[in-house]
Amino acid sequence: VKAWYFEAAELKRALLFGLNLLQERIGRLNRDAQTDPLTGLGNRRSLEFSLSLLEAEGRDFSVIVMDVDHFKRINDGFGHDVGDQVLRRLAELMRRCCREGDVLCRTGGEEFLILLPGAPLEIASTVAQRLRTCVQDSAIAPVGAVTVSLGVAQWQASGDEQPATTLSKADRALYAAKRAGRNQVSVSQADN
Repeated sequence: VKAWYFEAAELKRALLFGLNLLQERIGRLNRDAQTDPLTGLGNRRSLEFSLSLLEAEGRDFSVIVMDVDHFKRINDGFGHDVGDQVLRRLAELMRRCCREGDVLCRTGGEEFLILLPGAPLEIASTVAQRLRTCVQDSAIAPVGAVTVSLGVAQWQASGDEQPATTLSKADRALYAAKRAGRNQVSVSQADN
């Protein structure tokens, strides 16, 4: 009987070990599926998940959309490897300028997005301005100075606007910043 208990205990231990390995791998796959491999920021899946969570919780948020000014010149002049270095450095600067609970995403090419849960428009605008200044003042070798344009908008749970509409407003504000000369922050007002 003692041998049977020993074998059962060993079988149980092996099963638990296997289940733990499986859970770790599933967790890693989930993280990989929601993470941009170049920058380590969230990707569009992560953004969609965060937006749906904020909407379900009925929690206001502000959004900052950021685009690197003249990024094509960097890739064409220095090569794509240097362009990738610039994107990784920008992700570091974003982490430095944001709060712990903010959601940082790379949404494509040289486009980034930050969700600021619970932040009013004024706070998001201040964060965007701080990020713009930080990027402008941080030389990135071998490129040197890089600038970004940013658009800011806010979603309020008490309104009837969809979060996607707020993202579109932030995007329009971004393009207003680019039209105004780049290296600027443009804030979408409630009636835009």
